[in-house]
Amino acid sequence: MTFGKKRLFMKSTSEEGEYELLRFCNKLNTSVIGGASRLFSYFIKNYNPKEVVSYADRSFSNGNLYKQLGFSFIHKTEPNYYYVVDGIRKHRFGFRKDILVKEGFDVTKTEHEIMLEREIFRIYNAGNLKFIYHNEIHSTP
Repeated sequence: MTFGKKRLFMKSTSEEGEYELLRFCNKLNTSVIGGASRLFSYFIKNYNPKEVVSYADRSFSNGNLYKQLGFSFIHKTEPNYYYVVDGIRKHRFGFRKDILVKEGFDVTKTEHEIMLEREIFRIYNAGNLKFIYHNEIHSTP
């Protein structure tokens, strides 16, 4: 289980004590009963966050783990896309139009048009489920 400062999108700001649960995984074909709960409890006890946000990829998860850990469901995100380049999944942010133009591609074309000309296609996912955990210690009465 890994945590980090809450990732910022759309120029929002992150306050002290706001974290994101970035990843949780088990060794292949291995399950530790109560392992996620113990790891999350350790994080809460030792880092005392105000809140923790996390996302469940709907292609792989229904979000039940977050409910078991005390997170509240916020909303479903829209499906998003990525690219597969030379058999490797690549995040779309590395192929923004401004980056492609700096690499010499036509400024009058869209990201999508440039990538289609390169025969690199968008692959869509199922979107995410967004969850938040509010630490009761920080709640106001």
